[in-house]
Amino acid sequence: MTLRRIALTMIVVAAFFIALGIVLDFLVDWLWFSTLGYLSVFLISFVAKASLFLVVFATSALILWLNGTLAHRLVKRSGTFPLAFGPWGSAGHQSLAVLLKHPFSQIPWRFLIAGISLILGALIALGEIGSWDTVLRFLWQAPYGQADPLYGKDIGFYLFSLPAYVAIKNWMLLILVLSALFAGGVYFAHGSAGAGLPTPSWVIAHGSALLGLFFAIKAWSYWLDRYLLLYHDNGGVLGAAYTDVHVELPMLSVLIVLASAAAAASWANIWVRSYKLPALGAALVFGSSFLLLLIVPGLFQRLYVKPNELQLETPYLQSNISLTQEAYALRKITAKPFPAEQGLTLKSLEENRATIDNIRLWDWKPLIDTYAQLQEIRTYYSFLDLDVVTSIATSLAVPISR
Repeated sequence: MTLRRIALTMIVVAAFFIALGIVLDFLVDWLWFSTLGYLSVFLISFVAKASLFLVVFATSALILWLNGTLAHRLVKRSGTFPLAFGPWGSAGHQSLAVLLKHPFSQIPWRFLIAGISLILGALIALGEIGSWDTVLRFLWQAPYGQADPLYGKDIGFYLFSLPAYVAIKNWMLLILVLSALFAGGVYFAHGSAGAGLPTPSWVIAHGSALLGLFFAIKAWSYWLDRYLLLYHDNGGVLGAAYTDVHVELPMLSVLIVLASAAAAASWANIWVRSYKLPALGAALVFGSSFLLLLIVPGLFQRLYVKPNELQLETPYLQSNISLTQEAYALRKITAKPFPAEQGLTLKSLEENRATIDNIRLWDWKPLIDTYAQLQEIRTYYSFLDLDVVTSIATSLAVPISR
């Protein structure tokens, strides 16, 4: 049996088992939901998954095919033949596949590109099926009727729209990266990326177009990150805090402008066809992102917010408490006074010794922060640890050497 037949047999067997698994999962779920009387729920989820798979598969495969076909046609139009100046040296008009005795060496390029596009598109679509409920929530969303305190947007936006936007953004980035790798593979196989030789101008133009799309999506990603600040974990509570609002939010606006400028520069490089503009745009965006989103907020939090944290964070804590009460309907709880009895005796304490010994008089996590707020002098000493012994809290404070 030839190597080609072995490869084709493996592909057919793998496809058979994948199809068998899908059919079995469908039958099991169908029988289960039918038994419970929720067949309509199963059908809705199945139709949603199938529709999402088809849409993502068709779109992904088409984008990949367009990039691969464009790369192949640019090479053919330029008159550059496979391995004409590739990393293995000149090989005349022989293809890379023939040189390496690849089992699919006789397959025309158009079929090879189409086949790879379909396979990658199917894999991407399978990975995106899990977002079917996100799509349904987005399509059938309804306003909540209350706005968030930071942006004034209806809370329904964060429940239904924002998750869908984030999923679309991640899918677009994945498609873009795979398109760049696919086109690069086509150029490489045609010998248009030879080691030690100048890269042809059409390769730079194609890469610049894809890089411009990447920076455009990155600008949109920074725009979405503004709303994702409301999901930040700031230790005690979730949500936007003082540093997020006063530092990270303006920095994200700056990064949106920088990413948009980098996208414009990359697209302009389609005609300029130089390494300088894409390299400058990449350095500007990624360097600024590291500085403005990691270094600056960290220093601001440590040097400005931390010494006066309670006062600065109080409005955001109040918003968090208010919206938590709204989310869990805690405002409907009726508060009733519970009078404390004064007849506590030694016998009662002894009878409930397990409960008494388990009472925590101090919570060391907020206590060490409280000590840092009220007693710590930053330039002289800091608290490293805190232990709770019965009703006495002891701390270890060490001087800071100058």
